[in-house]
Amino acid sequence: MTHNLRYSSAAKYLCPGMTLNADIIQDRFCVAGISYRKADAMQRGRYAVDSKTREAILAEAKALGIKSLFVISTCNRTEIYGYVAHPDELAALLCRHTQGTIEALDELGFQALGADALNHLFRMAAGLASQIIGDYEIQGQLKQAIAASRTAGLIGPVMDRTLNFVFQASKKIRSTTGLSTGTVSVSYAAIEWLRQHAGEGSYKALLIGTGKFGTTVCRNFATYLPQCALTVTNRTNEKAQNIANDVGASFLPFENMPEQLNEFDIIITSTSAKEPIVRSSFFKGSKQRFIVDLSIPANVEASVGYLPGVLLANVDDISSIMQATISRRQTAIPAAEAIIAEYKSEFYSWLQTYKHSPAIRRIKHDLLSISQQQIGWCEFAVQDDLLADNIEALVQKTMDNLVVTLKTDTESGCHCIQAYQHFLNHTAGTAKAI
Repeated sequence: MTHNLRYSSAAKYLCPGMTLNADIIQDRFCVAGISYRKADAMQRGRYAVDSKTREAILAEAKALGIKSLFVISTCNRTEIYGYVAHPDELAALLCRHTQGTIEALDELGFQALGADALNHLFRMAAGLASQIIGDYEIQGQLKQAIAASRTAGLIGPVMDRTLNFVFQASKKIRSTTGLSTGTVSVSYAAIEWLRQHAGEGSYKALLIGTGKFGTTVCRNFATYLPQCALTVTNRTNEKAQNIANDVGASFLPFENMPEQLNEFDIIITSTSAKEPIVRSSFFKGSKQRFIVDLSIPANVEASVGYLPGVLLANVDDISSIMQATISRRQTAIPAAEAIIAEYKSEFYSWLQTYKHSPAIRRIKHDLLSISQQQIGWCEFAVQDDLLADNIEALVQKTMDNLVVTLKTDTESGCHCIQAYQHFLNHTAGTAKAI
């Protein structure tokens, strides 16, 4: 049988110098942000991103033509990731939607691109870059940030695979190393701080804020300080009422909070308010109080810490009390880093194959077209069905072999032409056999 076939223009993609450049794809992965490493809670607060701010950032990114971007904002960090030309683009975008300035971000924050940015994402997702090393709460916060970007259409195919490798590495680190052993997180550390300073007394306690983080604090409080009478309040009263019912706590309408705040011995704040909502003017007398501000930006007016009888702690103070557990986790770092290196290597291997994806798609299209011609040359329908099954399997086998060749054979050469020739030789034999 003679085939009158002109090789597809896909061939040029698999010839030297004509591929999508994997190095360029890699170097366009960028991050800009600010974290506890160089900035205190007040400084980080200027770059905090709530849900509305995130929506605005994503909307502008979409309008700018950015294909992949997400922003994560926690009590310890605000970081914006994307496939862009330079991290400066991300830094400027973040500053346009927060109270922070480019100048302060240059001084207190960081930027990275390419391999450095990718390595930072792997380490951050695994808890290696957390203020409390191994803090696994970052996983949920990262997934929430990605979900928002996916909804906005800002997680492209390369970013999607990037994140897939990141989460695989994080899962393996958690299951095979001691990096996350022990109950250590900012929400639990707040309870530990209270147990250390307030003791086991039967106090009246108020939790302000029932977001995801606040809800975790609420459950920890109910579990580890059951002797205290816990009350819950939130800007959305219905949400606070539901959480209170769930953990057996009392409910305080948010609008009544200022006038009743003086009654409480323990106050924990965890909201996304941009201004302090706990003010010194709300308190009278000098009875002993323990106040924990887990919010970024600060929810408790700084002057509250100077009131008689008040012991005030912020996120940085809380994070410092878990050093014993952190020291144990330090020993797991080499194993975690080795796992990250393994998955980064797999990502780079995938990226080398991805650069050929336009050619691979075109070749598969061509081979399927040839298959239809082959089937059309057969006389009987029963033979058509049998031949179709055999040729479809052969197309898939040819493509699988091509992908393997592209991964393992770094020598120059038009591998797609070899794939065409392999397919034509075998289809002729298949048709004869049938």
